[in-house]
This record gives sequence, structure tokens and C-alpha cells, in this order.
Amino acid sequence: MKPHRSDGRITPETRLAILMHENLTSGWGKMGLGLLRYSEATIVAVVDRQCAGQDLAAITGINRRAPIVGTVAEAARAGADTLVIGVAPPGGILPLDWRGELQAALREGMSLVNGLHAPLADDPLYSPLLHTDRFIWDVRREPEGLDNGMARAGQLPGRRVLTVGTDMAIGKMTASIEMERAARSRGLRARFLATGQIGICIAGDGVALDAVRVDFASGAVESLVMRYAINHDLLLIEGQGSILHPASTAWLPLIRGGCPTHLILTHRA
Repeated sequence: MKPHRSDGRITPETRLAILMHENLTSGWGKMGLGLLRYSEATIVAVVDRQCAGQDLAAITGINRRAPIVGTVAEAARAGADTLVIGVAPPGGILPLDWRGELQAALREGMSLVNGLHAPLADDPLYSPLLHTDRFIWDVRREPEGLDNGMARAGQLPGRRVLTVGTDMAIGKMTASIEMERAARSRGLRARFLATGQIGICIAGDGVALDAVRVDFASGAVESLVMRYAINHDLLLIEGQGSILHPASTAWLPLIRGGCPTHLILTHRA
């Protein structure tokens, strides 16, 4: 088996291709759409066999110039060095007919960014195809060295703003990122703290809260907040889920670990 890394990152120098087949206009394409909207990386192609050849900005409403191609091989020829799985379907399960696309990307010498629940870095379908100087980054991994939450963030002097919402996928990350940008434009020492796979890929750091065992979830949030509180006066904590959604669990560790001073409610009017 060829050596691989699972601790990759997306940097401004990364040349991304985003795998979106049939999901550019669906509710499940939020990973790809989030990167199109906010990533500092160069996006050289979007892979969508349904919309190949069409205008990306016209379809998505996002002001990003990138061709829509039908195959991963075309994205590789366009200069992509990293393929991102651009969907977040229910249960975080990879569509079965996408496995060949991931294998093709690895054969082309691309790295792979996986935001789904099932890890791929040690999967025998993919790891033997990985080039030595590339990586498979499974974003949803529990950080090492976690401890229980102790409400230490409550003693910090700065402001901690947590986005909450009346539903899943309703704009909590977007609101946090926009608040960070607005605050920095006014000279404030602000930092967006990512707690989901999309935010982590955009920010380059964070904690994938839904991959953390529940006993350590508030401690994981607390550790992230304490790490950035030293050099920032305003922390914008990305919310997860909703108290109103029956499948949601992540909002409570965010309250306990982040000890927010303010809440912003996101809601679809």
C-alpha cells in the first residue's frame, strides 16, 4: 500500500475540482456551493455531468468563474490537483456510482477531500491508488487529546457569538462567515470558528462536531474557543442543527462549550 496522509488542508494555492453530479441545484450540494462562495483556493472546474458546458454563475447565482465539465478526467486536464466531494446527502453516505470518479481522480494524481461520515483514507478501494505526494483528507475526524468541557470559555473577556437556527441547513455558517468579514472590515480582531466539515474546508481549521463522541463534544468546542480567544476579541462560532429538529444533537455542546455571550437566530422567512 502506498503511503498517504489524512491530515491535508485546502490552502489558497490549492487547485480544486468539485464533484457535484446532479447536485448543483439540489439541497444536498452545500459543501460544493460553500466552497464556491467562500474558499480562497482556485477552483478550476466543477464536475457535473448534468450541467456540463453550462454557465456556473447563471446556475448557482455565485460570482465564481469556473467551467462545468462532465468528468473528473476533464477536471484533471484543466489543472486540478485536488478533488472535493461536494455533497452532503442525508446520513453522509457516498453515492455508490461516485466511487469510480474518486478512483479516477486518484489515478490522475489528485488529492481527495472527503467531508462525508465514512472515512476513505484507509479504504482499500482508494488508498492503494494514492500518489505518494498527495493526500486523502477525511474532514470528519475526532481531534486527539480531547477532555470534558469545564465551562472555561465563560471566563473569557471577549465576545462569543453563536449562530442558532430554526432548522438544519438554514444559513448558520454563512451568517458566521459574513459577520467575520464585516467585523474585520471594521478593524475588529474577529475569527470564524468552524464546527462542520464545510466550514473547516473554508477556514482551514475547526472541529467536526458531529464526529466527536458526545462525552467530549462540549470539551472539543471549549478547546477550539480557548485556542483562538487569546488573539481575538470577537469569535464567530458556527452553529449546528436546531433545537427544533428531531435529529439534531450538536447545538447543546456548542452552548456549553462556547459559553456564548450573544446568539444570532437564522431563519428562512
